[in-house]
Amino acid sequence: MLSTILLSACNQGSSPEKTTVWPTIENCDLNYQVCTATQGNQSARLKISPDPIPIAIPLGVELTIQNISAEKIELDISGANMYMGYNRVALTAHGDSGRYIGGTMLAFCTTEKMKWKITILIHQKDGKQIHIPYLLETTETQMH
Repeated sequence: MLSTILLSACNQGSSPEKTTVWPTIENCDLNYQVCTATQGNQSARLKISPDPIPIAIPLGVELTIQNISAEKIELDISGANMYMGYNRVALTAHGDSGRYIGGTMLAFCTTEKMKWKITILIHQKDGKQIHIPYLLETTETQMH
């Protein structure tokens, strides 16, 4: 007897030709500073508090964008060295100055050092997206 297995995937994100991925911000420690990504005259300034960033404690997120049009902005957190589940939150516009705020939390993990990829997803009115990835490393000493 011959069996056929059909696997399919559904991606609700935009298609690759409509997504621009900026270079990963690796040389800035979100634990202790505001990190800014730039492409030409566009910029995204990300601050996560408190610092250092704790594990399993509510976090405040503040993003300021310049020269980028946004219909919706989300923050996605994924484990770079271990799968940590789905963690995506919408950021809310705060005034007309390009400032967005929100809250999230890093999941508890069992490794001594955890590497995270924090990606800002900017959805634009024309269906295009900009993805801005930042790297973050936490240690077990940051667990409270």
